[in-house]
Amino acid sequence: MRNLIALLISVTLALGAGEVMLRMFTPFPIGTQSHRSIDEKYGYRLDPTLSGVDEDGFRDPAGARQGFQVAAIGDSMTYGNNVESGQTWPAVFQAITGEHTYNFGVGSYGIYTYHAIVHDALANGAKGAIVAIFPGNDFAIVFSACDIMNARSDFWLAEQARLHLQALFSPTGSHTQCTKARSASIKTKLFENVALLSAYQYAIKDRVTSLYARFLGTGSDEASEYYRFLDGIPPVSRRYVDDAGRMSDLASSETAAMFADFERFAADWAAQGRGRVGLLLIPSKERVVFEHLRRGGQLAVADPAFIRSVERQIALEDKIREVAGRLDLPYRSAVDATTDALRDAILAGQRFYPDNDGHPFEAGYKAFAGTASSLWNEMKSRVAETHD
Repeated sequence: MRNLIALLISVTLALGAGEVMLRMFTPFPIGTQSHRSIDEKYGYRLDPTLSGVDEDGFRDPAGARQGFQVAAIGDSMTYGNNVESGQTWPAVFQAITGEHTYNFGVGSYGIYTYHAIVHDALANGAKGAIVAIFPGNDFAIVFSACDIMNARSDFWLAEQARLHLQALFSPTGSHTQCTKARSASIKTKLFENVALLSAYQYAIKDRVTSLYARFLGTGSDEASEYYRFLDGIPPVSRRYVDDAGRMSDLASSETAAMFADFERFAADWAAQGRGRVGLLLIPSKERVVFEHLRRGGQLAVADPAFIRSVERQIALEDKIREVAGRLDLPYRSAVDATTDALRDAILAGQRFYPDNDGHPFEAGYKAFAGTASSLWNEMKSRVAETHD
């Protein structure tokens, strides 16, 4: 009995020490609410104590906000998951253009937060703002939108009255996705708030699952979690694809309301001056795979559920492009450049995306940056035309 008690004490102390060490020296635990400080205007910002995060809560060097000329605004595709800070598209864009660029990207931001940042960046003297739209979830009432809705700050109450916004501030103040997020299971909450469990989830379980599905045949349960393709095309998580298809579906009342507010935001951005705000469309992993299949005449062999989900994103892309054209907002889609980069990676036998993640490696962010630099050139041309 004494040996058992001693063993339990030893294991408990070891687990406690491991939890403390992970919290001190790694980003774990990682969850939907971890490493964030609530900001009633933006929803939240990153914890400034995180490595690579500046005093304002963004992924920039200390002091980078001073005198920036271009605001790069977006979600995790702008923050730069899977790459170092110097490989994000805002950093590569700055290297291409020579413009002092500030990375306002934070995972799970959406169109409401984008509007607030555009408002602040232009008011503080930026020459322009590039808003990187991600159709897969930017128009869903989730993540930062839920925190903005809950805070009901003076800024947003004033914007609601000025722009006649309708998505977040309904009389009931309740939306299905926010409710779902608040009611996460005990298991989910444990994995998001216990560093040891979070590290196991991200560093071990997900990778083992991906490798097992890749090398031990498509009949496994793990393999069934992915849409799979031939010829070196990366697999795509069914859950991610299905969720993105649902969150980008304009037939959904919540998505339609968010898109209506996006039109109001876009009109307000256009009113800031010709060429001062541009829209950069960032494609999802499944959207790039879809385009690669389409180019190769292979869509007929893809799962119909995959096709239906991605087509919802494409319909949303078309509406965004339509709004940009109507309002004379500069617009560029990174779909073609990213698909070209995926093709090149496949031909070279290189990985372009992780199996279990929708964020690309370095080559993907280079494609985003190249498209952003083309957009910036158009923005500068429109400003010059205005001054002539």
